[in-house]
Amino acid sequence: MIRLLSLTTFFSILTLWATAQKFNPSINKDSLLKVIYQKLGSEERIKEFKTHYNSGNKEVQEFLLFMRSMPQSSKKELIANIDNNYDKIHLLIESFRKLVPKGFDVFIEFQPANNIITTPANIDMRIEYLNPDNFNSEEIDQKWKMEYGSAELDRMCKKLKWNDGTLKEIKQLLDDAHCISIDNNAIAGVGFARSGMSKYSYRIFNHNLDREEIGKYNDGCSYIFHKNNIVLQYGGGAVGPQCFPNGVD
Repeated sequence: MIRLLSLTTFFSILTLWATAQKFNPSINKDSLLKVIYQKLGSEERIKEFKTHYNSGNKEVQEFLLFMRSMPQSSKKELIANIDNNYDKIHLLIESFRKLVPKGFDVFIEFQPANNIITTPANIDMRIEYLNPDNFNSEEIDQKWKMEYGSAELDRMCKKLKWNDGTLKEIKQLLDDAHCISIDNNAIAGVGFARSGMSKYSYRIFNHNLDREEIGKYNDGCSYIFHKNNIVLQYGGGAVGPQCFPNGVD
């Protein structure tokens, strides 16, 4: 994992980690290491991880434990979900569009609680106000990691005339579709899963793509055309590949 980063990038991320995060002192690190070794699978990968872990100080070790404990997904799971749950994803898109007031583009993602760093469940949200005359952005308001019941979340919801019931409805629609985020752009964006610092998503068109559109949304890196009106999307994070990992897995 570290060999994919320059030392400058790694230590920059580590500095941010040490400043912003606090490792849960009640976590049994030996037990967590055993789980990580099982996930790594091969002896070569386990050996590489042990080398980095054993040579690091406490902050490096806790950072590595956190990174390797983050949720993992794959292109295979991304495809299986859209093939098995397209109707529920379509319902999610249509229902969300009805909940967003006219003149707004809204993105929302629900983040689960994290026991490793003792962060509670929270919500990311971006609200973009569109000028009805020219549809250029006039204002963007975005806040990340807003805790339930916080003043910031309440302020954002009031802009959209949402309440706790609205958030519960959106969360349930996402859960039913086995997804984590949604936006109401003309080409709907639906987040399927976080994978480390990366994210697997869908772009859903309201029509089947023509040849020109398929060429645009099939670059093999950020986008892969799946079928009909469905494009698979991969967003790389600060750590790991920036394009879809090779192969189905």
